[in-house]
Amino acid sequence: MDLRLDGRVVLITGAASGIGRATTLLAAAEGAVIAAIDVDAEGLDSTVAAVRTAGGRIGGRVTDVADRGSLAASINSLATELGPFHGVFANAAILPPPVPIEKLDWDLWDQVLAVNLTGAVSTLVSSLSRVVDGGSLLINGSSMAIRPRGGRLAYVAAKAGLHAAAKALALELAPRRIRVNVVAPGLTDTPMVRRIPGHIESGLPSVPLGELVLPAEVAVLALQLLSDNARHVTGAVFSVDGGRTAG
Repeated sequence: MDLRLDGRVVLITGAASGIGRATTLLAAAEGAVIAAIDVDAEGLDSTVAAVRTAGGRIGGRVTDVADRGSLAASINSLATELGPFHGVFANAAILPPPVPIEKLDWDLWDQVLAVNLTGAVSTLVSSLSRVVDGGSLLINGSSMAIRPRGGRLAYVAAKAGLHAAAKALALELAPRRIRVNVVAPGLTDTPMVRRIPGHIESGLPSVPLGELVLPAEVAVLALQLLSDNARHVTGAVFSVDGGRTAG
C-alpha cells in the first residue's frame, strides 16, 4: 500500500487492543509516528513495545478519554514530544453486556456516553489546535448506529451521535481542509466483543457473509481515510460489517 504516512504523526486512542492496536501497528509499519492513548496500561505497554521492536517511533500515555482534563494534557504532551498531528483516530470505546430497557442502569448509561460519545468528541476537540491544516480526523462508529440491536440503547445512542457529529465537524472544519469521517465496523473479532457472553453467537445470523470482521481489515480502511488517498472524502460513514447494514 502507498498510504503516504512516512513521518506523519497519527494520534490513536484505544491503542492497547482490537482495532486500535491493529491500526497502530499498521500505521507504524507504513512509516507513521504514533501518539497512542489507552486506559489499559499493560496493553498499551505491549503495543508500544511492538512498534519499537519493529523499528517504529511511538509515544504512549495511559489516559481515560472520559477524563477531559487528563485527556487534553496527554494529547498536548504527545504533540510536544512527537510533533503536530496529521491524523487523529478517536477509537476508544466500551461495550457493556445487553440490558433490557426495563432494567436500564443510568450510571452505566452515563459511563457509556462519557467514553464512547463525549470521549471521542473530546479527543477531536482537544487535538484541533495540534492538527495541521489539511489533516484528517476519523471516528470509530458502529454498524449498530445504523442497524441497532436490542438491549444496547446507550451504545447505539452514543455511536449514532458520533455519526452525526462527524458530519457537523466536517462542515465546520472544511475551511481548514481538515476532513472528518467515520469507519463503522460490524461484529469484529476484538477482545471487547469476545468478553460479552453470547454476543458473537447472537449477532452472526444478521451478517450476510457469516464471519467476524478482522481488526486488520478495519485498520486498512482507517488508514486510507487518514491518508491523502482520501483527500476529498469528508463527512462520510464507511461500513465494514460483512453486509449487516446492507438491508
